[in-house]
Amino acid sequence: MTIKNQDIVLQNLFNILKEDIKIDTTDWIFVSNFAEKWKLSIADVLLDLNYVTETTLAKALAQAHNLPYIPSHELSFDFTQMSIESFDDLLSVCAAPLTQFRLAISNPYDDHHGYLDYKFCKREMIVSERSAIIEALRSYGMREWSLNDNSES
Repeated sequence: MTIKNQDIVLQNLFNILKEDIKIDTTDWIFVSNFAEKWKLSIADVLLDLNYVTETTLAKALAQAHNLPYIPSHELSFDFTQMSIESFDDLLSVCAAPLTQFRLAISNPYDDHHGYLDYKFCKREMIVSERSAIIEALRSYGMREWSLNDNSES
């Protein structure tokens, strides 16, 4: 199959990244095929294969979905409404609750409404770097695990 006959998936994201990082159609098709073969998201593949930095990708994903981008160092997490079930769900889609009734997400293409409780989905979604969201979730999980271990002793 030639490149001309191949559909470009996530055309809007491709167009944004084409301007930002000068990715071409051949690379995009490679990334798309890699993602499909290994059952990964295109965002994950772009990061894993070092096509983009997390910040560049987060900004492009936000722009492609008309969502705000907030740099990771400006995030203010709020885990007050967490349960073990919601923690697992947030971890599976790399999302974390923020103050001011917002939800930090790393990939707007993920099925947030299919995974997350309504109390999180009704928040304003913002896009930020994946590693910061994962780190916040990991830290929260470790704190909760440590507190539970200490209370059982």
